[in-house]
Amino acid sequence: MHEPSFVVRGNDRDAQGRLRPEQLEQIVRVLQAPGFVLLPSDTAYSVAAWLDTAEIRRNINTMLKRSDNPISLAFPSMDLVREWTEPNRIAEGLLKRFAPGPITVVCRASRLIPDEVAEEAWGSQNRTLGVRIPNSTEERQVAEAGRIPVTTVAVRDDSDAGVTSFAKAMEIVQAGVARIGGAQWCAIEGEIDSSGLTSTVIEILDDDGNHGMIRGNGPISPDDLRACIAELLQEAAEG
Repeated sequence: MHEPSFVVRGNDRDAQGRLRPEQLEQIVRVLQAPGFVLLPSDTAYSVAAWLDTAEIRRNINTMLKRSDNPISLAFPSMDLVREWTEPNRIAEGLLKRFAPGPITVVCRASRLIPDEVAEEAWGSQNRTLGVRIPNSTEERQVAEAGRIPVTTVAVRDDSDAGVTSFAKAMEIVQAGVARIGGAQWCAIEGEIDSSGLTSTVIEILDDDGNHGMIRGNGPISPDDLRACIAELLQEAAEG
């Protein structure tokens, strides 16, 4: 009961090691249900969903025993990031420099995004959006399959550490699905960096270089980010 609809094992890929088209079609059907996908992200297993209602956010929080904080989204490429966010050359420059990889850039959501989506579905209080372009090929493929960014919510154990074991992540999500009364879901096994580091999170709202470090203990250091911002500002000043 409450088991996944299907599981993609680590060796069940095409010749290039990527998810096959028929697998992605199945995954999109689960997301449309609406349902959830357990997949390998950059630093832990993550739960992916199409975050368009407050109910989905509440279910994810309940499943993973998560506080009601805003939920970031994983994108497959800068092209889709530009569709969902306001123009911001500093934020874009950081993503171009450090992504794909374990960095989240919080920036302003596009004016085309309805307020109720930002506030109710994402949990954002100021129309900002946490943007990631993950190193995980599977995560990018799933986001690309529907041309819709997916949630990037880490599965954590009782000590609040990100879970890198597929078996443990499956156990936690299955229990979480039972906790919300059931939902369609599937799972993708893959490789994860086992360093235990979380992603670096920085807020960049405008092009002036002002920023806030939300989480600076990830693989990308605050010094590296500040140096990149300074370079981007210099490039802008030189025209």
